[in-house]
Amino acid sequence: MDLTSIQGGGGRRMRILLIDHANCDPPHSRAHRLRADLETVRVRAMVCGPASVPSLAEQPQGMFAIHLLDTVAASRKLHAAVQSGAAQPFLTAVAAVSPRLLGLVRETARQGITEAVDATNPDAIFVIHAGILADLAIETGVPVAVHVAAGDLVAAATGPVRELVLAALGSCGAVATESAETAAAVRRDWVDDALLLAESWGVGPEAASHVVAACRAALQRRRGNHRSSIS
Repeated sequence: MDLTSIQGGGGRRMRILLIDHANCDPPHSRAHRLRADLETVRVRAMVCGPASVPSLAEQPQGMFAIHLLDTVAASRKLHAAVQSGAAQPFLTAVAAVSPRLLGLVRETARQGITEAVDATNPDAIFVIHAGILADLAIETGVPVAVHVAAGDLVAAATGPVRELVLAALGSCGAVATESAETAAAVRRDWVDDALLLAESWGVGPEAASHVVAACRAALQRRRGNHRSSIS
């Protein structure tokens, strides 16, 4: 069976919404490179995530920007993190903001993710990093796979963000990790029955097939059959 076909769909191309905590400006951001790689394996991929500018004059095809710069203006550190475009500073900074600002950031992100899901009707969502966007993806009701890096767990170690990440890891359909050590940390310190994928890998070149497999695992869990793909 073609890995990217949808069961009962006559070979219809799988639709995956990629949500990254890093900058998602097209065309050279990590999420857009992954989107291009997924297209080579017959997956229709779309991107949703933070933009480095307050607004885009035109929404590029397949891109759904989350415009956070105005929302986070009250926090110099978080504003700088969003502008930098890197995931780790963003994950670290957002974990340290006030509950009020965290709520505003989440509401802005929720609107962007909801718009992306309504417009694209994805079969699954793949979230890069276990951060505040992961549980918002789960809120949509679409099967979700989350990729976890070691730094994600450090950034979310305490405070309200920890509870959000705990909820996401415990509720998503599949958890991918960058290393065996990260997988062990997830199971030991976070969610002992997390649906961890057996193989660890990084989100970089050659990741497309892993992303598809993770999303299929999340879909299989939704259908009640995940024993063959999850350790």
